Amino acid sequence: MWLEILLASALGLVIYWFFSGDKEDTLPLGDGWWGPGARPTAPEDESIRPFKVETSDEELNDLYRRIEKVRLTPPLENSRFHYGFNSSYLKKVLSYWRDEFDWRKQVAVLNKYPHFKTKIEGLDIHFIHVKPPQLPAGRTAKPLLMVHGWPGCFFEFYNIIPLLTDPKSHGLSDEHVFEVICPSIPGYGYSEASSKKGLNSVATARIFYKLMLRLGFQEFYAQGGDWGSLICTNIAQLVPSHVKGLHLNMAFVVRNFHTLTLFLGPRFRKLFGYTERDMELMSPLKEKMFYSLIRESGYMHIQCTKPDTVGACREGARAGQGEAVYIRSIQEGSQPGDPRPPPLGPRSQVTTSLRSVLELF
Repeated sequence: MWLEILLASALGLVIYWFFSGDKEDTLPLGDGWWGPGARPTAPEDESIRPFKVETSDEELNDLYRRIEKVRLTPPLENSRFHYGFNSSYLKKVLSYWRDEFDWRKQVAVLNKYPHFKTKIEGLDIHFIHVKPPQLPAGRTAKPLLMVHGWPGCFFEFYNIIPLLTDPKSHGLSDEHVFEVICPSIPGYGYSEASSKKGLNSVATARIFYKLMLRLGFQEFYAQGGDWGSLICTNIAQLVPSHVKGLHLNMAFVVRNFHTLTLFLGPRFRKLFGYTERDMELMSPLKEKMFYSLIRESGYMHIQCTKPDTVGACREGARAGQGEAVYIRSIQEGSQPGDPRPPPLGPRSQVTTSLRSVLELF
């Protein structure tokens, strides 16, 4: 027994030493150009332009025609959501989308807050900017950058913005009042997509940092979830002295030694401090962590490797675009091993988010 412990400890120390190099606390700021063609020699237009979400009868009629032409393959019996989005359930979603959802009303909802666009590194960046309606005497608002993820958009912050910008009117303390800036990630919603390869979270972080500077904020707070979590983390790594506070609702803390204990834990539970309950939750490791991850990440593999193929397939199929976003909501809300559509709240909220995401296509 003691020999096994010594061998496991020695192996762990060797692996830990091998993988634990010095990590960069900060990242180089750098610069970039993501617009079409070569970077112009003239200075970039730094004006901030008001923007309004609009739609037309032509766009809506085209959408309705595409929905009506959708041809769905019947699902396998009792398959539920095991093989992806169940087409029987999709019919209900499309019916609601076509006949019940009030698109024009939702356009008005989207325009509830002020929208703007500005050119940064060759891209037209969209954002909403909401200032407090009133401030206590002698107080200033705290600038807060809020970044969405995939398949979300700026709309996911609409319900919390009033609580941040006008807390007193909602029965909250006005000790902290925020001025909220919610940009759209390049290629999402109303932000222009990159014309060049290589636009990653670090480049997006730099773009949003430049946006905050352009708005006059040398210091600010940042909040992000999903991709926004990584982007906001990168902002803090790029310019730590400018980020006064960082809040993440999807945070990853993975240490190499901890990963090693996941593999050795079932055999040396007490050595690594795991309880029997820990083992129940983690075991079998390959099923509860690796198989489930692979099973629910098919979308990620094709989007990471052949995104143009997905885009071409969905160009004429709005149902496919809606399905991709809706299925992610289902996957994130379902219990492992129970692939059924969970309660998602008002379908209008999901569809309104789709409205912004679909603007990209």
